[in-house]
Amino acid sequence: MSSTACRASSVVFRAIATDSLAAASQLLADVQRFGLQMVEFRMLVDGEGGAAIDFGIDANPDRDPLVLCSRFARHPALRSVEIVGRSPVNAEGTVS
Repeated sequence: MSSTACRASSVVFRAIATDSLAAASQLLADVQRFGLQMVEFRMLVDGEGGAAIDFGIDANPDRDPLVLCSRFARHPALRSVEIVGRSPVNAEGTVS
């Protein structure tokens, strides 16, 4: 296989936060604590301190994205978390 062949796919989540910084730090800590690899992270902050946070993680076959979604959503700084898509990840770890 070539080095650009897809090795996995990423699952992209969207979190709606009431406190952007608290939510971002909680999500980043969860990704690390669960032993996941983050492949993308974008945060669009609103004028009141809230945010829409899109983040993608490697989708290992042994990880159920719905279970991860419910684990991410347990933080009080988050109003909601949903799965918004999947995208291929190449062997260098960048999203295609």
